[in-house]
Order: sequence, then structure tokens, then C-alpha cells
Amino acid sequence: MRDVIQADQFTPFGIWIRQYLRDSKTGLTVTNLDYIFEDYKAKKIMLVEEKQNGGRLHTGQMLTFKVLDYALTKMAEAGDHDYDYWGFYTLKFPKGCSMPGPGMTLNDNLITGEQLTDHLNFKNKFCEPLKFKWKSE
Repeated sequence: MRDVIQADQFTPFGIWIRQYLRDSKTGLTVTNLDYIFEDYKAKKIMLVEEKQNGGRLHTGQMLTFKVLDYALTKMAEAGDHDYDYWGFYTLKFPKGCSMPGPGMTLNDNLITGEQLTDHLNFKNKFCEPLKFKWKSE
């Protein structure tokens, strides 16, 4: 059985995963991605992970998100689907922060509600996407 930190936050399927599937010690990691923003008309896409209370990406999330980011980057570079991949972003809220609120950050850059709205609407890229490191780099 997988370790369960806060079982009250899981859906029935999430609880089932933790009860019946292998854990990361055996090589199986399971994570969810909070948001995929896509403007299908303009062919733009970005990935966003939300963290409350100043949380950080966990090791398992980092490994999985790195693979997704790499695949989407290569797809966009190849031009196979004419998509503009805006990258991977971590949106953090400090403890007790309302939405939008003071202290929220996008990839560790303080951001206002208006700037966040523009960024998520693909109007203005607020900051550079997260850069994942590979061992060969």
C-alpha cells in the first residue's frame, strides 16, 4: 500500500490507487497535473501546477512533469502540429491567500491578478517557463 499523507483530499479513485497499485519504491509514480491551458484556435498550450500554502513540487512530480515538458517542447520545435508550447509553470499561493491575492507567484515571480489573467489567456507571457534539468546538462 502507498503512504497516504492526507487521505481526506483524495477522490475514491485516488484512494483506490493508493490501496491497490504499486508504489514509487517499485518504480510506479502517480501524479496529477492541475491545469492544461489550451487555446485551440491559436494553437497555444501550457501546463500549470497549483501549489497552496507555499508548497513545492515533489520529486515524483518533478520527474513526471520534466518528461511531459520535454515531449511538448520537442513537439513544438519539430513543428509537427503547429502548436506554440508556452511551457510549464508553478502557480503558488501563500498560506491564507485569497484569489487573486498578495504574495502569489508564478515560477517564483510575484504576480498580480491582472498579470495572471493575461498570462493564462495567452495575451502576455509573464515570465519564462520552468526549466527542468536533465543529468546530461
